[in-house]
Amino acid sequence: MVPRSAVWRGLAVSIAGAVLISFETLLLRLVTADIWTIIWWRGVLLGATLLLVAVASTRSLRILRLRGGAEGLVVIAFAAAVFCFVSALLHTTVANTLVIGSAAPFAAALLSWIFLRERLPAATWIVSLVLVAGLFIIFYDSLRTDSLAGDLAALGYAFCLGAYFVALRRSRSEAFLTVIGYGGLLSAALAWPLASPLATSASDVIHLSILGILVVPLATLLLARGTEHLAAPDVTLIMMLDTLLGPLWVWLALGETPDRATFIGGALILATIVAHAYMTAARKPAGRDTID
Repeated sequence: MVPRSAVWRGLAVSIAGAVLISFETLLLRLVTADIWTIIWWRGVLLGATLLLVAVASTRSLRILRLRGGAEGLVVIAFAAAVFCFVSALLHTTVANTLVIGSAAPFAAALLSWIFLRERLPAATWIVSLVLVAGLFIIFYDSLRTDSLAGDLAALGYAFCLGAYFVALRRSRSEAFLTVIGYGGLLSAALAWPLASPLATSASDVIHLSILGILVVPLATLLLARGTEHLAAPDVTLIMMLDTLLGPLWVWLALGETPDRATFIGGALILATIVAHAYMTAARKPAGRDTID
């Protein structure tokens, strides 16, 4: 049984992580490098940063060893999610990628139910449906159905993201820096054949360094901490804040005005996440019925 204060901590760090990662969109808009080079820099900087922090915090190289299938699955799922996301963007519309990717809470709920025996409340499933509806409103005008390969890649992204959070809940709490760090390095290895890191401009290196050393690592750590107190589907639901806030920062900084559908769908998403966070914190802890 988890104290209610722990639930609030889980909500706080997860929301903070989602808000921080939402700045990734703005930073990427300022970068002129190709997507594979971005993934390479992002993965290398993220992996190196987290592995250095892991060694420094434990003062032991033993922390760099992976133990158990769950930790290996975190590494693979993290890298696969990045790879599937980029593949989807290259073969289908952004709208399709994001809408299909919003199935991540469903994937996490299904995987949690199958592998962790977590009996999730009906509210989690209902909120997932509402979030999908909000995203559909935002991207309705851009949807198309003639890019099967990209759509399948987006579906793979949703399940990889769900698997990542589910596996993270079963890995050693002291090793989460290591497994996420290796996940970043694996994503860089996958992007390496198509990347051109040596051709990156100085300004791009600065923006990518902010992204790879500060924004992504810190946001990843906060979201990973959230899984210690919240079920994996709940964390993926909170991550939907990124879909709302990312375009907002670009609008405020670069003057790209979202259309009316974005405002309507975004308001629905934000209201749903706030309501879900309140219900989650107010829920009476009851063993595995709510939180591990």
